[in-house]
Amino acid sequence: MRWEFIVKKTLIALFFILLLRTLVFADDSRTVMEEVRYTISSQIDAFKENDVKKAYTFAAPNIQAQFPSPDIFGLMVRNGYPVIWKPKSFKFTEFKALGETCIQRVLFQSYNGSLESYDYILKKNDNLWKIAGVLTVNSTDET
Repeated sequence: MRWEFIVKKTLIALFFILLLRTLVFADDSRTVMEEVRYTISSQIDAFKENDVKKAYTFAAPNIQAQFPSPDIFGLMVRNGYPVIWKPKSFKFTEFKALGETCIQRVLFQSYNGSLESYDYILKKNDNLWKIAGVLTVNSTDET
């Protein structure tokens, strides 16, 4: 009878430990997603305000090496990604966490009504998520 009580209490304790572990890891994933989305939103907001210096701070070292000044970086985004430069709206869709790399898909709407999707690739740099690349997604069937 005493052993049954101990086994029962042990099983209950293990259940709560596993439940707590699941909640903690789920929270970690949510936190990463929130950090990534904050980084992307902050850069888009900086573009909307024509603050290329601030937008440049969200770019990873590989991007800053390709575009060695905020002005050159801003010119590239303005000319190459006009919907990212000044979107009418945007929303986050698919998210994938891959360790020190994350991919966040973003659906943009332009002022003329067209929809464009981009995959943002972010890498952890000095404990901050930085944008290491943006890839055009061919399909824009997301709503």
